[in-house]
Formats: sequence, C-alpha cells, structure tokens
Amino acid sequence: MEAPLKNFHARVFPTPTLYWLAAGALLIFVVLAAFLSFGGIYLLPADFINGMFRSRFGPVVLLLGVPCGLYFILWRASDFIAWVMAPEVLEVDAEGLRAGSTRLAWRNVSAITPVKNHDRLVLKHRGGTYRLRLNLWDDADSLYEHVTDHVVEVLLAGVHRQVAAGKHVPFGPLSLSSAGLTHKKRLMRWDDIENIRFQDEFDQGVSTRELIITANGRSLKVDEARIVNAPVLLAFLSQRLAA
Repeated sequence: MEAPLKNFHARVFPTPTLYWLAAGALLIFVVLAAFLSFGGIYLLPADFINGMFRSRFGPVVLLLGVPCGLYFILWRASDFIAWVMAPEVLEVDAEGLRAGSTRLAWRNVSAITPVKNHDRLVLKHRGGTYRLRLNLWDDADSLYEHVTDHVVEVLLAGVHRQVAAGKHVPFGPLSLSSAGLTHKKRLMRWDDIENIRFQDEFDQGVSTRELIITANGRSLKVDEARIVNAPVLLAFLSQRLAA
C-alpha cells in the first residue's frame, strides 16, 4: 500500500507585520517622550514636543497613543508572534495536518471558515479551534486548497446523509434540505435555482466575498463570513445543481 501523499510548507516571515510593529512602537515612544519631557528628559526635540502639546491632536495622541500602539503590536502584528512560535515546517496529507506539536485529523473537524481579510482558515474540531494563518507558510494557495479539499470531503459525506434522512442542515443564515435552499424562511427549490457563484467585493479598504444565488430571476447575496462551512455548502450546491 502506498503511503499517503504529503505536502510540506516551510515557514515564511510575514513582512507586512513589520509596518504594524513599527507604527505601534512609534506611537508608544512618542507618548513616552512627551511625558518624560515634564521631568526635563527629552527623547525628542523640545520644539517637536511643545508643538505636539499645542496641536489640537496632541491630547488625542497622549490619550490614545499607548492603547493604539498596543493594539497595533498585539493584534495587527500578531502574525509576528505566531511566526516566532510556529515550527519550521507544516505538513498536510490525506489524514490530517501537523505543525510542531499540533496534530489535527480531518475526521475530527466539524467546521471550516475562511477569513479572507486575515488570510486564515478557522477549523473547529473536537478539541477546540485551530486558526491556520496561511500567510505564515509558503505556497499558501496550495495549502488552502489541500486543507479545504480534505475537510470538505469529510464533511460533505455527512451533509448528504442528513439530507437523505430528511433533515435540514444549517449553514449560518442558510439551510438546505431535500426540497431546496432556505433563507429567512424563503424556500428556493432546486429546480428554481439558476446559478450560484462567489463574488469578491472591496469597500472602504475591506475585502469581502459574497455568495450570490439566483433563483426565479432574483439574486440573493450572503457574506461568506456569515456562512458556516461555506466551502462545504458550495460543494453540495455544485453537485446538486449539476445533477
């Protein structure tokens, strides 16, 4: 018997986090320099400090500088901390995912949620939640496909069994059954669904992805982030509508 194909992904440095680290450190440094100036210690030129105090933005910087700086470092630059703690290599095969001491079997995964804005896959499993930071590994697109394909394969079989048993299977604001797809108590029967597709949206610096379902000439848009197990739902719909 052949050993299952293994895919190895090497750890890569998340360069964009350097900008958030620098911004956070700069804010905290400016606030520290401002308060030290009261004691005659000048880490920055006196003219700069005095100008900041006279500026209408000075109180805002003094009040929010440290909290914002900590937010930048601990949250926006959290990938840096994750990178430091991550192992050198992440391994994926037909059985599961391995990263250092972390072992995650696909059969134990109960939900998969792509987080597009943060390049993550959130995997809920029997032991809790595992957040896979795709940007920490090389060939991130391939990693996303491998993990998603394996999880969808496992979960999709369960969805088919539930539908065949006459149950309604929830996917966040949507649910499906043998009769069709339901959204806010509106049933879209399988024969009435014309097409389904994902569409990327970009508004005010935020990127989102929407599932668009067209039935009876009407289009329904649902944010992918609100759909639990969106890849599983798409796989089921693709199979069902192609039948």
